[in-house]
Amino acid sequence: MQRFGKETRPANGWLWLTFPLAMLLAVASGGGVFIRGLYRDVPYFVTQAVAQDLVSLTIVLPVLIITAVLSFRGSLSARLVWLGVQIYLVYTYAIAAFEVRFNPLFLVYMALLGCSLYALIGGLATTNFPEIKACFEEKTPVKTVSIFLAAMALLFYFLWLSEIVPALVSGNIPPSVLDNGTPTNAVHVLDMAWILPALGLTAVSLWRKQGLGYTLAGALLAYVVLLVLAIISMVVFLIRDGHPVSVPQIIIFGILFAVTLGLLIWYLKGLKPRLDRG
Repeated sequence: MQRFGKETRPANGWLWLTFPLAMLLAVASGGGVFIRGLYRDVPYFVTQAVAQDLVSLTIVLPVLIITAVLSFRGSLSARLVWLGVQIYLVYTYAIAAFEVRFNPLFLVYMALLGCSLYALIGGLATTNFPEIKACFEEKTPVKTVSIFLAAMALLFYFLWLSEIVPALVSGNIPPSVLDNGTPTNAVHVLDMAWILPALGLTAVSLWRKQGLGYTLAGALLAYVVLLVLAIISMVVFLIRDGHPVSVPQIIIFGILFAVTLGLLIWYLKGLKPRLDRG
């Protein structure tokens, strides 16, 4: 992994939030996996929540800790993935804090949301975007990643609006809202208000070879890998518990995971092996 020299090493103060985040995530996800009856929501929602908790406990938590340790040691690749983990945690625990029915871990969800949000903001605010751009080689698949991010934003806008608009016109409630037993679908809200615009803006910035685009592209690819992995886990658990799942949905998310993981690895390989100036 690429390392910074003393003059180019990014500020690491916000990385210290990893330690409370790791403890909180272990409690929240471990509670979901091991405490039966913790969730008081409808069965369809509970199945998905437990499935995501399993991924958060076994995959996201180790990635969070490992990337923080490597970031402290100066790895830029790890720092970009660490930022992606923060996006995942903000996204996941915004849903938990606002849509999961009140349970004994409510304050944990709220603390996770707050810590990850400030870690993301602080991590980005202390990142030197021009220096990050300078660490990427010319062979980095900038245009490929840019097109992929833009295409993903357009695809999911189409998918979510194809459910929302007919419901608005007919005066009915979208099926996903009914299935989850929630007032609205927080995934629709967070995606269309935050994640999908971020994908689009990052695609444009990366296409123009701006430092911000190089940084956010790595973070967003890492986020998508983790989120799609959680979604695949949800699909498996839904099938196990006898809930209806469409075959095309399984295929789409399987392909999306493989493509995104491949692009993330390819993209991070574009980092120079070493950049020492101290």
